[in-house]
Amino acid sequence: MRITRRLLAATALAASTFSPVHAQVQTPVQAFPANLQYTNAACSVSPKELGNWFVSGRVSKGGFVTFANSIAFPAQNTTCDFYKWAHQMFLWISSPAAGGVVLESPAFFDINFDAQGGHYIPNTAGVARHSFAVRGTKTQSIQPGGQAGGGDTVLSMNGSLVYFGVHANDVYAWFNTAVSNKVIPTSAPFPNTPAGLASVVSYAAGQGASLPDANALGLELKTAWVDAATVPNAADYVTIDATVPNYVKTSTALWTINKQSPTVAKTLALVGIHIVGAVQGHPEMVWATFEHRNNAPNNSFYFNTLFGSTVQVPYNSTGTWSFMASGGTQSGALVPQMTIDPTTGNVVATNGNTIRQNNVYRVNPWGNAPTAASAVNNSQLISLNLDILAMLGLVGDVRANYMQVGAVWTSDGSIPAGPTAPALRGSLLLANTTMETYHQVVTQGKSASMGCFGCHFSTTSTGTSHLFPINPLPTK
Repeated sequence: MRITRRLLAATALAASTFSPVHAQVQTPVQAFPANLQYTNAACSVSPKELGNWFVSGRVSKGGFVTFANSIAFPAQNTTCDFYKWAHQMFLWISSPAAGGVVLESPAFFDINFDAQGGHYIPNTAGVARHSFAVRGTKTQSIQPGGQAGGGDTVLSMNGSLVYFGVHANDVYAWFNTAVSNKVIPTSAPFPNTPAGLASVVSYAAGQGASLPDANALGLELKTAWVDAATVPNAADYVTIDATVPNYVKTSTALWTINKQSPTVAKTLALVGIHIVGAVQGHPEMVWATFEHRNNAPNNSFYFNTLFGSTVQVPYNSTGTWSFMASGGTQSGALVPQMTIDPTTGNVVATNGNTIRQNNVYRVNPWGNAPTAASAVNNSQLISLNLDILAMLGLVGDVRANYMQVGAVWTSDGSIPAGPTAPALRGSLLLANTTMETYHQVVTQGKSASMGCFGCHFSTTSTGTSHLFPINPLPTK
């Protein structure tokens, strides 16, 4: 049965999902060796289970997916439960809603930053316009530097800067507001129990706000986008309308923001997303990331086959990538070419360089070191991705173009004091090639972040988030 389903998945992906352009792109589900279809892993999802995530009860193109019920997250959980939670949340957030996607609905707020810190910007149903920045212009105390490890940014092969958004759902925003207004103690963890959630729902109700997605618990997101006009086929991407900085290419070493027209409207294509949220018993939150399959190639990695062997998949950059030249080598890759001036927001070339593209690859595929010891974790993620992306691909859903790179959490819900905390589980070296591009490796004197909890560690639950607290919502 397992082999049959894997063969069906492989056949479906090859025959029904990808255009000829896609066929040359190496991704976890299409151009790896054939025996990848026989991954030996405990993480899989059946058509019935995936169908139950959809409101209609079946997998359908553009179908609305319900959020994962975080308050009902099983106490006796497995690694697969966390990965499934993350994937269902991604499918919900990117579900079509009110002319856009759920990310643009009133369930979520954009978070914009100025000299006074972060501010929740409500979404209005049917009105899709966001204000995004090139990462590096955020207030230092809210989100340190630019990309993790500094203010560096990245340019796609087709010449688009990567733009970044920060978002939170209504549960997160009202918890932040209740703590800021001292209705909930500042020592309270992110809501992760029925009692903790009830206090937030009650406070929001007193302010005239209902939380229809309450059981999703608090979620914070970071999103990465490129100009949709620069991708080969915008229909292969989740897209939104947004305003972004309007740059003048002053020189090969300096792009300045246009003083007469500092912003410009663009349609943006989603290339990466961090999904961070609490589940029952886990106030440290689950930290997950997703990427478009065309972003960048993987470093070599290992997985376990159904037949008991551990197989290495070698590095292969042949294909059409957004952030890697076809056939590009790892040598010379991941060198930041430009940075964002935190005072002006201008794009400035790094010392001795010009503002240009640089090759990017995924240093730690599936969020773990490229060694045989990572085969078990890799196999779980590959297995789940194969199942979900095959079924979405059969119906032609755009979300079939996004893969889960991994997720990380602690086994007992403890708050990690650092990136080597013994309770950490999952993808311990997790990074997104569009958001932690240069922090995946030691480069230019910067140390590797060692995954999400290399930066997001604390003695308290809320302390793990660089976003919390920010300016509260207005109240009565």
